[in-house]
Amino acid sequence: MNPAFHYVVKAKLIRYKNADDINFLEFEEKFENENPIIAREAAFNFYQNYIDVLLESKNIKYISDKQTREELKTFIETETSSKMKVGDKLVEFNDAFGNGIGIFLVVDIAQDGSHESLSYKKGDEFLIHGIGHLIGGSDNPDYVVGNLDQEHEFYQINNYDTKNKEKKIVYCSRDEWEEGFREDEPSNYIILETPFDWTGFEKPYWWGEPDKSKQEIQQVTKSVEQIIEGGEGNQVEFKPSLLYNFKSNKAGISVKGKIATTVCAFLNSNGGYLLIGVKNDKTIGGLSYDFSLSNEKDQKDFFLLEFDEMIEQFISTSIINYVKGEFYEIEGKEIFLVSVQPSNRRPIFLKGQEGKEFFVRKLASSKRIYDIEEIANYCIDKWSS
Repeated sequence: MNPAFHYVVKAKLIRYKNADDINFLEFEEKFENENPIIAREAAFNFYQNYIDVLLESKNIKYISDKQTREELKTFIETETSSKMKVGDKLVEFNDAFGNGIGIFLVVDIAQDGSHESLSYKKGDEFLIHGIGHLIGGSDNPDYVVGNLDQEHEFYQINNYDTKNKEKKIVYCSRDEWEEGFREDEPSNYIILETPFDWTGFEKPYWWGEPDKSKQEIQQVTKSVEQIIEGGEGNQVEFKPSLLYNFKSNKAGISVKGKIATTVCAFLNSNGGYLLIGVKNDKTIGGLSYDFSLSNEKDQKDFFLLEFDEMIEQFISTSIINYVKGEFYEIEGKEIFLVSVQPSNRRPIFLKGQEGKEFFVRKLASSKRIYDIEEIANYCIDKWSS
């Protein structure tokens, strides 16, 4: 019987360094078994053996994962940059991007998640442990804990033996407590154990006290009416509908695409407010046209499901913590206020007709950046610190 997923250990490490040259050691080792927990154990053993070899090259013995992250920085960090040809352009990248060693779960058979809108296709990868600047962020506990939670769910869905490797942790997500605006309690997770030490991560602000001077988007301290009266700008956008096309008088996928574009641009810039049911001239049109497409279903529930579907189809459900929506009644009409927090750790791409598309917010519109070098420079300037 083919397993639903397998594991891969990937690495990109600095093997030799002098004033003139940097060589990288790269490898990818696959581990699979009809009982994935056995493949998982083999992957972690391989990973640990490699960590031990790297530490021994520095005459150091392994003590803990935390110690490893500090001692092996010389295999990962570099202040140099390299030029890579992308199309007909030479693009400069910091050599540390992509460096590290990590263990990934790779989906072999499509899986459904706990939320009805979540599904995972063959080839999807989840970083569950590692060090360095691997894609997704091996040093970002928010990212890893979500992947570990999903990994455990895959074991439950497929009735796989976990060999009693399950471990309960209490974790406080930065996404839930960003700038202290949320009052959610730390969450409980059941994960399969890894070398990472979760001690201290159950308390808010383990990442440091919030810096109010860096707050990029204010909370809704003024009324929705005041936001509308202020008009469109860098952090405010009006849209007359979520899916109703006023030219064809029926639902249109392109309408949803425009909404998604605005959300994506806000995520990559300073965040903002998107008001659906409001026209460009500040006129309150309401959501009656969108509601008319519900076929007598619960109209608000229909609208919310369509909004969730739009996020999944055009962006990703991974950004759900950054996007919140709420219905408001103004002038006797329903509108929908979407508040978007800026993505503070990674760029967000739109799933467009031409593949992945990158948008940012200008003074009062969303602009697509086509040039690869311009995208790279924007991302480095915004997220590399």
